[in-house]
Amino acid sequence: MIWLRRLLGALALALAVASGWQAVALWRGGGWWVERAEDTLQQVYTTAIARAATPARVAELLDMRLSETPRNWHVIDALLAESAVLPPDLQTRVDAARDEDFSLWSYTTACSRCAYDLSQCTLGPDLACGLGINLTFAGDLLVLGREGLALGQGADVDGLDVTLAFIGLGATALVVATGGTSYTVKAGAGLMRVAHRMGRLAPDLRRVYTRAFRNGVDWGALAKGAPLARATRAEALGPALRLTDDLGVMRARAGTRGTLHLLGAADTLPEARALARTARAIGPRSTAALEVLGKSRLIRLGLRLSDEVLALLASAGAALSALGGLVAGRVLRLLRRMI
Repeated sequence: MIWLRRLLGALALALAVASGWQAVALWRGGGWWVERAEDTLQQVYTTAIARAATPARVAELLDMRLSETPRNWHVIDALLAESAVLPPDLQTRVDAARDEDFSLWSYTTACSRCAYDLSQCTLGPDLACGLGINLTFAGDLLVLGREGLALGQGADVDGLDVTLAFIGLGATALVVATGGTSYTVKAGAGLMRVAHRMGRLAPDLRRVYTRAFRNGVDWGALAKGAPLARATRAEALGPALRLTDDLGVMRARAGTRGTLHLLGAADTLPEARALARTARAIGPRSTAALEVLGKSRLIRLGLRLSDEVLALLASAGAALSALGGLVAGRVLRLLRRMI
């Protein structure tokens, strides 16, 4: 029996060492979490929303949103879609606020501000007044003309705007680098420009495009008439194209307002990509999911423990089991001697 106890001890030690080594490797490699499979995301999110969107929670969020100035009607309507019945006093507040914000005078005033300056737009009905030309090729040409004039006058050039206009105009030729479609790239570029003008683009996301502006295009060669393929550097332009394509897919699934709302919540590139996966999974309900679950929980729901971590937990369990057997044997022997 002595040899068996020694064998169990050696096994427990070996499993503990292996588990510790694997834990260190996973910690350094950041391999604890991986993305859930796309085909499971919808059910995961739907279940989480059903549990979190209680009448009390929805009423609390609506109360907060109704107190804002200006009110975010995209979010308010998304929350209303998750609630069957509201308390009478809250329903009265919603109706009064809607009458106020959707009156002819309020709409005309907000529409004029938005059309003149995108930074004044909300995610309400006035947004349509500011989109117009910004989502078309004419908007891309207007940006390039405006920034070209600024360059000629020695003024600062908005590299992000120029890069997005370039991507929008060259979407068909550039799409090879993304694996997406020219439609989603074009749509994403126009919407990203709107987000930039509205101030809904985090610094981390802006840097993706400013790097592409500096390193992704040989502007001198392009000015001399070089073909697009020779004037672009696919490796440097790739991250901007992929992010733009993700945004185009988000717009197709969650709508323009939903995409702008999600984009405004993303502080980093990984967060933007995680929210894009959310939009692909549940489309227009992404806004309500972000509100009732919160950004951190919403992103965590899109992840699961990696297979390596599950294997590590199994190894740790086996080591503890072997160690427990060894300790139990020693305790029993001590009890026999005492008896």
